[in-house]
Amino acid sequence: MTTDMMNIASNSDRAQSSIEAALIEIERSLYLSTSIHSIPDAEVAATFRAGLEWMKRFVMRPNPHLGRRGAVCPFARPVHEEPALYFCTFDCGDMNFETFVEIMLQVPKLYRRISAGFSGRSDLLSLCVFPTGLSAAAYYKFIDCAHSILKPIYMSAGLMIGEFHPLSAVRGVHSDTIFPLRADVPFFAIRSTTAHDILFIDRESGSAGQRIHELECYLSSAGQLLPDGEIARIRARIEQLKSQLVSENDPADTIPPATTAVG
Repeated sequence: MTTDMMNIASNSDRAQSSIEAALIEIERSLYLSTSIHSIPDAEVAATFRAGLEWMKRFVMRPNPHLGRRGAVCPFARPVHEEPALYFCTFDCGDMNFETFVEIMLQVPKLYRRISAGFSGRSDLLSLCVFPTGLSAAAYYKFIDCAHSILKPIYMSAGLMIGEFHPLSAVRGVHSDTIFPLRADVPFFAIRSTTAHDILFIDRESGSAGQRIHELECYLSSAGQLLPDGEIARIRARIEQLKSQLVSENDPADTIPPATTAVG
């Protein structure tokens, strides 16, 4: 084995060790949001309190800039009070981005294990993952960019993932004067796909291919909750986007016609 090959193998082993250690940390730190007062680790408890206090202060309440009536998230308080809201954390301060994403790709398995043993309302079950040790300058990459990578994969698993951090620039669905994902601490929120998630997919900012994938996953996960008319509308929308995608990639649209030389 050459030196380069040995270095690659060594780096791979270190990355795998980091992933395994983080997954153990995530499992050990798992608490219901109603039980965080009993957490023995002061730093973990402080992180969870900061997240929950922000949810109570902002997410669970109405906001004049929201553009509609009701709480910023109508489901947050019922999820917390069920109780069906789990918190967990891991330290990613010295972690590279690829390892971070690999760890987050394992979280759906944890969600499924929790779900299998959960005796409450499964439609309310939610999991918040708090990555600690991130600098503010890293939020755009480890939260926003990671979310764009993770969302299609989570949706394939029947899950939605939301990204929150103090510098979030994501505006509200009904109003562009509110930043609903601008939390006091960075975290991801994970739950099963529901009928109302149509609000968060097929957005103008996404590519046609991404929007097709999201709509197909939405139908697969939440289709049984939708009326026949809505299912038909979404299927028609998928076909419209597919036609748009073919048109955008048609060589005839991008290659100029040949010109005839006149001598």
